[in-house]
Amino acid sequence: MASWPAQAQIQLPGAVTGPSQTGPGADSGAGLNPGAPRREGPNPADPGKPVMVRAPSERSLTCKALSHNGQRGEMRFEIQGGQLRLVSLKLQGDVISRVGASCEIEVPGAPFTAIASGRDNGLLKFKIESEACPFEISVLDGSLVAVHRDVRASTGLGAGTCEFKEKDCRGYLAGIWGPGGRTIGKNEAQGIEKVRGEAERNARSNFRVLLRRASGDRPRVREVAAEQAGFSALREETCRDYLREHQHGFCASRITQARAVALAAQMGAVEVDDGTKPAAKPKPRPRPRPPVDAGGPPQGASPAQLAPVR
Repeated sequence: MASWPAQAQIQLPGAVTGPSQTGPGADSGAGLNPGAPRREGPNPADPGKPVMVRAPSERSLTCKALSHNGQRGEMRFEIQGGQLRLVSLKLQGDVISRVGASCEIEVPGAPFTAIASGRDNGLLKFKIESEACPFEISVLDGSLVAVHRDVRASTGLGAGTCEFKEKDCRGYLAGIWGPGGRTIGKNEAQGIEKVRGEAERNARSNFRVLLRRASGDRPRVREVAAEQAGFSALREETCRDYLREHQHGFCASRITQARAVALAAQMGAVEVDDGTKPAAKPKPRPRPRPPVDAGGPPQGASPAQLAPVR
């Protein structure tokens, strides 16, 4: 699993590295504190079955406008002939020759072909073939992480940006792209919270299975526990600049989903949600009970129903 500097780049959940430590995500009795009383738990010889998690499909990116941190720029995708394409790309950023001045530029050459290039911690990955500004994306649910020259977060110092010197503009590209922060209402926020809750349950379950599978391998146990302990801080850092994140929590929900996918990917428990699987059938409605006639027993009543209660 790759790692990137946390100050200038975004690291997808599941690829966190750090010093050995315990934290809120570390299960007690995992061998991290030899002096602590051991809790009874599952048999290490039977680590259990991981929860199958669906990785978002590229179809979730289509028919919507995506913005960098939900506030600037625009990406629009479509699928034509089964091939994902970036129809348009607008970047907002800083004027190169004037500090503090902003600019916007439409990247020339659209539409751009998106070439599938494997997985990034279980997430689908595509290369965007733009001559002026080539980059890669990792697909989240209705959003994505853009990576430019191995940098995963744009900074004011120029990292993760595309420079167009002839236009005197440096556009922000690397980072989270999703729906505009102002377009997410209260009803949508409730759905987002449910998505996050499900992702957290999946991540927690698979973390425990992964920890049990590592039982007996102390360095691996410490590594898995450190990843889990550092995830909340990573999520906060990744989403702190998303517009109105404190109101809707969209970015946090998608990063939590990515964490769940990354954990499942380590155990081969990821499938792609391509939108072709049928929805669950609704439960049949109960048949209404026939009205009771005061002058006699209900029509069609069985002898057992007619027997007096004693």
